[in-house]
Amino acid sequence: MKIVQIVPYYPPHLGGMENVVKEMSENLAKRGHQVKVFTSDIGCKNVKLRSTKNLKINWLLGWEFAHSPILPSLFFKLIRIPKDSIMHVHIAQAFVPEIVFLVSKLRGISYIAHIHLDVGPSTKMGFLLPFYKKVFLQKVLSSSSKIIVPTKDYIDLVSKKYTISKNKIYKIPCGVDLKNFQSLSGKSHDLIRLLFVGRLSIQKNVPLLIRSFKKITEKNLRNIELHIVGDGVEKSKIINLIKAEKLEKKVILHGTLRGKRLYKIFSNSDIFILTSRLESFGIVLIEAMASGLPIVVSNIPAVRNVVENGKTGLLVKPSAEDFAKAIEKLLNNS
Repeated sequence: MKIVQIVPYYPPHLGGMENVVKEMSENLAKRGHQVKVFTSDIGCKNVKLRSTKNLKINWLLGWEFAHSPILPSLFFKLIRIPKDSIMHVHIAQAFVPEIVFLVSKLRGISYIAHIHLDVGPSTKMGFLLPFYKKVFLQKVLSSSSKIIVPTKDYIDLVSKKYTISKNKIYKIPCGVDLKNFQSLSGKSHDLIRLLFVGRLSIQKNVPLLIRSFKKITEKNLRNIELHIVGDGVEKSKIINLIKAEKLEKKVILHGTLRGKRLYKIFSNSDIFILTSRLESFGIVLIEAMASGLPIVVSNIPAVRNVVENGKTGLLVKPSAEDFAKAIEKLLNNS
């Protein structure tokens, strides 16, 4: 089968969607399917993954506008794909889905729409987002053969928001390879390590994490650190907040970690924290679970489908006070 994956970004670009598409493409290729990936070279111009047997990665020149990639050559690449191909478009930003829609109409090639996140406004152009979703994205979704989402909450959201029949929407949760993660049960050390892993973006709401940690350091006398793994457009803002709260000696910024280095920091940590405003799933949550970490996470849609409050983690109101209380509860039980 000829499968064409169209995704705005691809590893080594950082993100859950990127990793999902990579794993999916590699496994489809291993099963003998002919897989082509069309993606931007944004964030990976110097280091790019190479194509392998049955898997061809096409890196397209691109730039960003309003946090969405512009890929001038994508239309001309897709218009030439074999007509017996299946297009699988991964949706978290604008522009790319509309190109797939246009090619589908011109060539009569079906496509699957895979929603990784229903984004909210994040730039000065954010006021246009409701119009874009109502006029353009709704058309892309309604014209697709099938729609994939990662959680039950997203079935409800997509069906209601875009007037799509639930019979057309399929839930396929994300997963991780358990052999990569190690649970160090019975950890015993004086230093408590809190961990965050993710993009430093508005969506992840890292300033809330910093303010929550500040409250913990003011109330808790134990030796405690916050480790932040990731990079992104909010990095300078986060660094300034760390300095303003005088937490330079207690907050460690690791930048982007991958592979064994990432798995190791999961294993060496004690509590995982995610303060996101929006998530469609949160792959880092199941990575933390695979590492045996207790979780404190915002009580928001989709996350509630992944974390069961009081059993697999603590769901809390997204406020500094509530996050601090939940973390202190775990510290007092350790």
